[in-house]
Amino acid sequence: MNAKLAFLLVPTLAAALQIAPGVRAQSPTDRPARQFQMERRARWANVNEEERSRLKAAHQKAMADPAVRAARDRLRQARREFREVLRPALLKADPSLQPILDKMRPERPGKE
Repeated sequence: MNAKLAFLLVPTLAAALQIAPGVRAQSPTDRPARQFQMERRARWANVNEEERSRLKAAHQKAMADPAVRAARDRLRQARREFREVLRPALLKADPSLQPILDKMRPERPGKE
């Protein structure tokens, strides 16, 4: 009985030890955006439900402020202008990127 147990236990333990490092390993964060999202989630984890609802209400109220809306519109316009300048600059630097950029462009209904 002990020989059978050892015969099954040793390979099982060896397999578990082979798999264990991969299970505990963290995936590499090769994108800064992902890191930012993880940090934002960690900050929100420190806020209870009542505080979240207060923040949400204040945010909605702030978004109704004409100065905040104007600043948000300027931000959107600046992002749009940046994308309009970046794409041609990328293609100027490496024209072979055209198919890749086309593949990455999102499909928008109603736009051709």
